[in-house]
Amino acid sequence: MTIKPASNNQLKNWKKLRMSKYRKKEKLFFAEGFRCVEQIIENGIVSVDELVIEEGFRDDILKRISVPVYSVPKNEFSELADTDSPQGILAVCREPEEADPDVMANKSGLIVAFDAIQDPGNLGTMIRTAAWFGAAGLIYGAGTVQPFHPKVVRSTAGATGAIPFTKGDPGPVLNRFEKQGWKVCLLDGSETSVNIQSYSPGEKTVLVIGNEGSGISRELFTPERTALRIPGNSRHVESLNAAVALSIGLYHFTND
Repeated sequence: MTIKPASNNQLKNWKKLRMSKYRKKEKLFFAEGFRCVEQIIENGIVSVDELVIEEGFRDDILKRISVPVYSVPKNEFSELADTDSPQGILAVCREPEEADPDVMANKSGLIVAFDAIQDPGNLGTMIRTAAWFGAAGLIYGAGTVQPFHPKVVRSTAGATGAIPFTKGDPGPVLNRFEKQGWKVCLLDGSETSVNIQSYSPGEKTVLVIGNEGSGISRELFTPERTALRIPGNSRHVESLNAAVALSIGLYHFTND
């Protein structure tokens, strides 16, 4: 394995990936930090084009890879990194192909749908949790932060790309799944919702988690769908963090 100094043109192109429009255009994204990069490489699901390291970075991970490795000065690396205290390693990754929703719908399992999740750290944590509980797919609804935003990727701790995903307006997407026999459940804290402890999920279930502040969009509530409430002491806490609520929902659905 040979470490080469990065060219000015490479630095220019990498810096562009800090901007959303260039990530979309090039279908590339950064995975930052040792743990995240190591897990992505070990998973072997996401294609890694090259590694970018800070001058002086040394670790056995560099001996276990077969992609080009380029070094950059500390000040340049800091401009590429998304953290205040970077760990000295970035992977330039290729965005996985979006799954065909009809292909996803023809399978079974538990799918998580995100409705306007806006906090990158929250979304990353939810992706990581969904991977832990073996979710069969993810639906990124309109208004949800980009799944390949640097902070989202970092928060997944390497689970990025591990689960098939599709994007779109959640209303029509959920309708397509329902036509294929999927039951849609919506995590909702209102008292009129069904206690999640009394609900038994089927073999084809979509679990919807809503926006951190406003919850699930009202238009997604239909008579055919089940709103589920996680019981708790609402006298002292208004609601659960979205990522925590999803974690509880996933645990219940996979251990029922």
